[in-house]
Amino acid sequence: MSDGTVSIRMILRAVGLAWNVAAHKVRSNRRTADIAVPRHAVCLLASEMTGYTFAAIGRLLGDRDHTSIMHGVARGRALRDSDPDFAARFATARQIVLDELATADRWQDADAVEAARAVMAAADPWRAATDLSVDEVVAVAARAVALEEVAGGTYQLLALLDEFERLRRQPSLPQPPQRASEIAASVRALGDAIAEALQGLGYEYADPDTASEPKDETHGEAHQDRGPANAGAAE
Repeated sequence: MSDGTVSIRMILRAVGLAWNVAAHKVRSNRRTADIAVPRHAVCLLASEMTGYTFAAIGRLLGDRDHTSIMHGVARGRALRDSDPDFAARFATARQIVLDELATADRWQDADAVEAARAVMAAADPWRAATDLSVDEVVAVAARAVALEEVAGGTYQLLALLDEFERLRRQPSLPQPPQRASEIAASVRALGDAIAEALQGLGYEYADPDTASEPKDETHGEAHQDRGPANAGAAE
């Protein structure tokens, strides 16, 4: 980012915000219309705002074949020309990327994990730490904070799952009838937030729901729910 380049991760975040969908779901193998349409936007933005080949974009979007990216770009162009809602959301996503690019910090290019490993593998970690660049130090600190937030979210998720299990085993407990559905909603939200944070840290997201979903990414696109073009992030 320090040289003014646009990353696929930036595009995924922007499209997630514009379409009100978790970015990790756009990158996943889900093929339902509510995910396929923003994925087309990602393909088109990537082709227009990065220097990546179709093959490179496919690798960064979950090891997709280059022909899938070509199809996504073509569908994105067609939708941008024919669908005002898609065009508005696409413009919003593009502006989000440009805004992030203008304020991107150069330390985000540093490899925090590699820097930390080098320090801990050194015979004298204290001396090795002083050899890190300022960007590497900030990157390591930022990753530590992000992982701490993931740990906190995971602990909350486990607590909710424990409560849900108690309700399941003891239905006679004096709990409001709607508590189970409230827990389920909170679990979904926390799960999305944790997956999004981990993807931002470089971890791959494995979608367990893919096998049961339709394989035609374009099926039912016209029936997706439409919200305002500037919809906020679901996370």
